[in-house]
Amino acid sequence: MNLPDKTGVYLFKNKRGEVIYVGKALSLRNRVRSYFQNSRHLEPKIQAMVGHIQEVDYIVTASEVEALILENSLIKQYKPRYNANLKDDKDYPYLKLTLEEYPRLVLTRKLEKDGSRYFGPYTNVTALRSTLKTLKKIFPLRSCKGEISPGSKERACLNYHMQYCFAPCRGKVSPELYQKLVKDLTLFLEGRQEKLLKKMENDMKQASKDLQFERAAVLRDKYLALQGVVSRQKVVSPRLKDQDVIGYARGEGESCLQVFLIREGKIVGKEKFMLAKTRDMKEGEILTAFIKQYYSSSSFLPVEILIPVEIEDREVLESWLFQRKGKKVSFHRPQRGLKKEILDMAMDNAGFFLKAEKEGMEKREEILQKLGKDLGLEAPPYRIEGFDVSNLYQKEIVASMVVFEKGIPVKENYRRFKIEGFEKPDDYKALKETFSRRLKGALREKREVEEGLLDEDKTKFLPLPELVVIDGGKGQLRGAEEVLKGLDVNNVSLISLAKGEEYVFLPGQKEPLAFPRNSSSLKLLQQVRDEAHRFALAYHRSLRDRGTVNSLLEEIPGIGEKRQKILLTCFGSLERIKKASREELLAVPGLDRRTAEAVYQYFQKG
Repeated sequence: MNLPDKTGVYLFKNKRGEVIYVGKALSLRNRVRSYFQNSRHLEPKIQAMVGHIQEVDYIVTASEVEALILENSLIKQYKPRYNANLKDDKDYPYLKLTLEEYPRLVLTRKLEKDGSRYFGPYTNVTALRSTLKTLKKIFPLRSCKGEISPGSKERACLNYHMQYCFAPCRGKVSPELYQKLVKDLTLFLEGRQEKLLKKMENDMKQASKDLQFERAAVLRDKYLALQGVVSRQKVVSPRLKDQDVIGYARGEGESCLQVFLIREGKIVGKEKFMLAKTRDMKEGEILTAFIKQYYSSSSFLPVEILIPVEIEDREVLESWLFQRKGKKVSFHRPQRGLKKEILDMAMDNAGFFLKAEKEGMEKREEILQKLGKDLGLEAPPYRIEGFDVSNLYQKEIVASMVVFEKGIPVKENYRRFKIEGFEKPDDYKALKETFSRRLKGALREKREVEEGLLDEDKTKFLPLPELVVIDGGKGQLRGAEEVLKGLDVNNVSLISLAKGEEYVFLPGQKEPLAFPRNSSSLKLLQQVRDEAHRFALAYHRSLRDRGTVNSLLEEIPGIGEKRQKILLTCFGSLERIKKASREELLAVPGLDRRTAEAVYQYFQKG
């Protein structure tokens, strides 16, 4: 193999030209050759990978640090089958402080090189949204992309009147004061709340001293709100500064990584990640793979990272982090004292989570075993799909497909269908078309996989489920049966679950099954059915609202396309526009008194 004896990155490709593994090496020639010599000594996963390698590509770099950066970038780009990767890392959200004259704070799942500051990633989305809501009250930055027109005579929007925004678009705040707000918010997001609280306390006292009692009261309320957030943080030690503490626990085929974020002696947050494909990896390899992926996108780099085991390429990683931070970042493996206690706590937390996950899996396994027996199936249904049709107001007809694997919703595999060509709503026909499209998609992908045109990892409709749950009764079940027979699809079991009585109908049986209300089997089937119904309804509403909102607003005199967008931007939904008072409508920019009154009267009459 004619590879250079240089530092760089190598890419293994399969017969379809798809990248299946990315690695870095001090010597490309020696590293790549090692995969094809003495293969019996390789780990099982590597042996399996070598059997699929048809082509080797490489990129020479000037240094190991450059190779590390490029390796991580290519792993994120290609998501190779044999590289360890953070599970669902695309779903981790960030808080983004935009690079604008008047910055905005927004929640995003996409990291871009646009000069903005990113904070995160965060794994608890619910907590993040709650925090963001609190932050918008304390730091009222603008949230819209409206044009900045300080001299405009138009009114500031509703957010300004509700004190959620300082309205820089209408010149209600000076650039200096706005930037001061941005700096305070940045201090908070960096975990430096103590400095921010002290600063706010001083500002509050100064305002009071200057007899600006109204401003002092506003600062006091914000101070107390922020103090409420900070009080929930655990004090570790004022001797500690900025550290990340990484604990881990190994499971079967994947590992849990727990990161404690210590800022100014306090644990200000903790994030949990699952690293997949770690069965054959050593502890140091697991930690190294995680560090590369986590810190390539982490918004804040501490001065020290506490680790439980020695890692590979330690010097290279420290050089890389130095380049990212502009200051030294060191790894430390504490053996005793306070740092060791915190590290042990992170390790324990990772272990507790993994144990809870395992116990949950065992419980779900029991439920699936019982469900299989209750329905007379040959084996437990590890993949269950639920289908539902929604045709509210007899207009748009849509259908949903939800997926549960091992008893857990897998939302990235959900599918939704828009049903067209029907003269009038027909749930039976709509369900048959939906189920037919789903199965035809699977059969098409199966052929493409067999012909080598598609990789199994890239399919959308494979694998087929062991069990399909239809929302409805005998009629819906019969329609789904006809589709299965027509396409000659076997090994897929069908049931339908009727609302109200909660009877379970099976093909070929006149009488339905009646499960006890507290049956774990029934509860799982209800969960699948209800999730399919929710997903179909959500899709239907989004289509309906898209058309209905605009058509309703168009009926109001003086409301054109531009004012429709303004109203929806200010209020967020048709329901809120309907409930708006005269004063709230008058506060909408671009709405004069006559038009605001027309909107108010239209919905009052309705």
